[in-house]
Amino acid sequence: MSEKIDKITKLANEAKKEVERLEDKRQENLGNSINYIENELQIQRLYAQVEAYEKVLDVVK
Repeated sequence: MSEKIDKITKLANEAKKEVERLEDKRQENLGNSINYIENELQIQRLYAQVEAYEKVLDVVK
């Protein structure tokens, strides 16, 4: 069971790092509105993933 918790925790941490990277990307010139929207959608998807991983961890623990 601990191995599964570690794997879920690792996935959550990776998603959080990707959110940070994409949030930093907001500061860059993304070229056009489509790139900006895609970046924002990716951030929202990752927020949802992190939330799901955290809920799973609450149930498993």
